[in-house]
Amino acid sequence: MEQDNRQNKNSVVFVTHKLDQGILDYLRYIRKSVSGVMDLLVLYDDAAGPLDESLLEGMDFFEFNSSLLTHFFHCHNRKLPNPLVALIECARQHRYNHYLLMENDIALRGDLRTFFQRMNAMSSVDYIYIATDVDGGPLRHWPLQYIHDNPFKNLYFAWSQLFMVSRRYLDALELFMKENSTFYYEFLLPTLAYNHHLVIRQFENFGYRFEVSWGPAELYEGKYLYARQPNTFYHPIKNCQIFPM
Repeated sequence: MEQDNRQNKNSVVFVTHKLDQGILDYLRYIRKSVSGVMDLLVLYDDAAGPLDESLLEGMDFFEFNSSLLTHFFHCHNRKLPNPLVALIECARQHRYNHYLLMENDIALRGDLRTFFQRMNAMSSVDYIYIATDVDGGPLRHWPLQYIHDNPFKNLYFAWSQLFMVSRRYLDALELFMKENSTFYYEFLLPTLAYNHHLVIRQFENFGYRFEVSWGPAELYEGKYLYARQPNTFYHPIKNCQIFPM
């Protein structure tokens, strides 16, 4: 059943499987930055244990269990979590015009509130994504091997530690996944959007840069601390204590 307790038309969805002190501090920072602009939903994986109610602090949480949620681990590969599946579950209860999903280990060197305001203004856009791909295109990404019965003329890939989707596009993604679950979400999100000629933007269009990779967290934490550039997102960062909160 959908819940209609929205304060705003759009929502930031923060996905996490842990709620240690660093993550809680980061959530408080995000809540402050997004206040009056978009709602904040915490998409929490409780596979390791139920949510401690004392940690809620008035924030809206949606709990899911990654071990029980069908297709969350893509093609049963635990190295390929698929938060899009959890977002679809969440959207059944929390209806918004747009969902801006961010993973718990991506950080912006810049004004986070300004970023949220820019994204909130994109009322006609269906999909906003990270255009930067240091690996060099879809054929360079190994989850490609899982794809079967590809109906698309052109295939695309986008890192998805951060992305924004409209409600109508999320519904289209869900329908496609019911027919074909072999596309890892970092292929499916851009591929379906471009092949269906939706309204698409890139975060880079708004002046943002990205340092994203599956490389070691220490490398990106070091870049964030010592070589950071303005309006740049860094991923992965595991030590939330270094964020400017």
